[in-house]
Amino acid sequence: MACVRGFILQASYRVLTRDSGRRVPVVQLYGRLEQGGAFLVRDDRERPSFYISAADAERARTVRAVEPRATGKRTFEGSPAHRIEVDIPSDVPPLREDLSRAGIATFEADVRFATRYLIDRDIRGGCEIEGDGVRTGSLVVYDNPTLRPADVTVDPRILSFDIETASGTVLEPAQPTAAGSRSRSERLLAISLYAPGLDEVLIVETGDRPMPERATHCRSEREALEAFRERVSRFDPDVLTGWNLIDFDLTVLEQIAARLNYPLHLGREAGAMRLRKAERFFGSGQAFIPGRIVLDGIDLLRGAFVRMDDYSLDAVAREVLGEGKAVAGDVRHRVGEILHNYRHDLPAFALYSRTDARLAYQIVEKLNVVRLALARSRLAGMTPDRVAASIASFDFLYLSSLHRMGIVAPSVRDPGTAAEAAQQGGHVLAPVAGLHHNVWVFDFKSLYPSIIRTFNIDPLGFVAQPAPQDDLIRTPAGAFRREPAILPRLLDDLFPRREAAKRRGDDVAAHAIKILMNSFYGVLGTPACRFYNPALANSITGLGKQMLLWSKSWFESAGYTVLYGDTDSLFVRSDDADPQRSRDRGHELTAMLNRDLARHVLEVWHVASRLELQFEKLYLVLFLPRARHSLRGASKRYAGLVHGASGAGVEFVGMEVVRRDWTALAKQVQRELYQRLFAGRGIEAYLAEVVQRVRRGELDAELVYHKNLRKAVRDYTVTTPPHVAAARKSRESGRSVHYVMTTGGAEPLDNRHHPLDREHYVAKQIRPVAEPVLEALGLDFERVIGDTRQLDLYS
Repeated sequence: MACVRGFILQASYRVLTRDSGRRVPVVQLYGRLEQGGAFLVRDDRERPSFYISAADAERARTVRAVEPRATGKRTFEGSPAHRIEVDIPSDVPPLREDLSRAGIATFEADVRFATRYLIDRDIRGGCEIEGDGVRTGSLVVYDNPTLRPADVTVDPRILSFDIETASGTVLEPAQPTAAGSRSRSERLLAISLYAPGLDEVLIVETGDRPMPERATHCRSEREALEAFRERVSRFDPDVLTGWNLIDFDLTVLEQIAARLNYPLHLGREAGAMRLRKAERFFGSGQAFIPGRIVLDGIDLLRGAFVRMDDYSLDAVAREVLGEGKAVAGDVRHRVGEILHNYRHDLPAFALYSRTDARLAYQIVEKLNVVRLALARSRLAGMTPDRVAASIASFDFLYLSSLHRMGIVAPSVRDPGTAAEAAQQGGHVLAPVAGLHHNVWVFDFKSLYPSIIRTFNIDPLGFVAQPAPQDDLIRTPAGAFRREPAILPRLLDDLFPRREAAKRRGDDVAAHAIKILMNSFYGVLGTPACRFYNPALANSITGLGKQMLLWSKSWFESAGYTVLYGDTDSLFVRSDDADPQRSRDRGHELTAMLNRDLARHVLEVWHVASRLELQFEKLYLVLFLPRARHSLRGASKRYAGLVHGASGAGVEFVGMEVVRRDWTALAKQVQRELYQRLFAGRGIEAYLAEVVQRVRRGELDAELVYHKNLRKAVRDYTVTTPPHVAAARKSRESGRSVHYVMTTGGAEPLDNRHHPLDREHYVAKQIRPVAEPVLEALGLDFERVIGDTRQLDLYS
């Protein structure tokens, strides 16, 4: 038998009916072989199963005709566990519900069938396949091979595509409706494709107009779908990507194919594409295409925590690539221009369409977000299209460890049945408001993961009712055994792996590990997790608070003033005007504090400290503003001039300049004001001039608000915020609303009827960002701008 290595990209199953009439589930694992080419593993030897307590076995037999069998496994409480096996995966949910109604607890009865297959073998992405493969089309198929975990890295084939449509009566006969009338639908105009060696647009054109460069003439929508299917099959990608790919492009293509009664099979095997709509307004849909994974560019960025003010393709492309969509006018009103070009300027239309597909591809390539998805898959076991599911990723890792220990985990409780307890967030020290010079910033390296490692915080190690004499690690919210537990062991492995990745310059691997480590705390505090326990989450944050307060006291005992602190960081005034001496002293203090903290942790808890404070940076000037309508300092808001930073070097945290819902005007003014403040330059003339320019209409282009809807417009019933009012007037639909304030209220850019209310922007955009700076200098806004009117900021 041959042995090959590959990387699993898609895990699913299908149910086949044998000659005997018996229905059998077949695990199907699609992926790419290490030496190149695609593979499919098919395994029909597994049966869906879950567990109950041995004490409930006899009662379970009376509920349903099942035969629980002894396994040698045990529950968290140490009770023996019996296994119940069923024929096909869809048999599990009704049986689980029947047992639950009878008061019988189940264990791992919600784990997906194909995921269970991988968990039991501890296969995380890479695998070794021992068996005989048979070439079938583009796939090498392995039936019932032996699979083992392996460390495998592959370079998947990625294809980006984008469609252009027009709303209206369809070009081709629609399927008859119940009333026999024609339907109105999206009409396909073009499909563009981009990958290395492939740059093409398929244009639907019923006439005989000549096609521009890299465009292919398709005389009908059906012909375009056939050409698209052929190109996908020939290129044979592992990954399909694009922008808003699932909720728009694939959804519309599915609708068009249904209207034309055309089987749009884009997979490596026969089988219809399956789309699942987003469950929530802010969620994303899912797509299943046999043998190919669909990774939407927007989801890849958000899953990688790449923060953008605007996730539209044009905005992201300009930010990442320095290039936007190929339109002549305003990209927010491109629909009219696209249709005009389709009818009158095919070269411009083709360029626009091809550019969209190319930009999406180049964004995901430059940001390495597909590589990141594969790196996260190697760590946590979830397939690349599901790595952003932090609870499922945690499940995979933890259940794999439990499996090796012979322990079964509880099933996830139904929504609403988990008793939620109050959870403590990160501790914040009250800021000392004002302008400060030469301020150290110290922070704990991976504080919450380090606390988990130090204090052995783990679901399996938690002791619900500890006895006073028990030798346990006691935290503010619970007690834990001292025997090495699963989460600390996982982190003990991940920490050095992250450091090794950073040393070799592998930013993708280091980022993947950081995302995984930082997810552990949040997962433990989420009721949707099977291991949800508020005592665990509160133990972590409670210990974090203790470490922060102990460190504050340590600095104060050394004679320093702590100006601010938040969760894992401390801002300390250095009292040394020489930046280099101050930096050197900061590093010295870090080493001293870590030594004393380790001694403190050992003396109080009798454990070795894994906590490490770092000297992060030195602010030459730090501004901590007051909270509005208050004399106290504002939490999580500050601006500072960083020593050694290139350019202006001003950092903003929590300020308007880094918030998407403030206008470009407010951001520009705030940035300039703080640069002037920190440099000791005057601000009065600048501020007065900006106000005059706004009133003269010279900065109208900077007055646009960008804000996302948090739910469907129709669901805003109690209040109507400005962006919702604008969305109701807009001709376009979508989550992102672009609007301005006019004398008639909030109006969208695509349907504006009233003049701009420029005094609104003076009062609500310039004044709020200017007043903290003016207050620090003892200045008054109206006097600075030369205005005797009282501008009501809060009306």
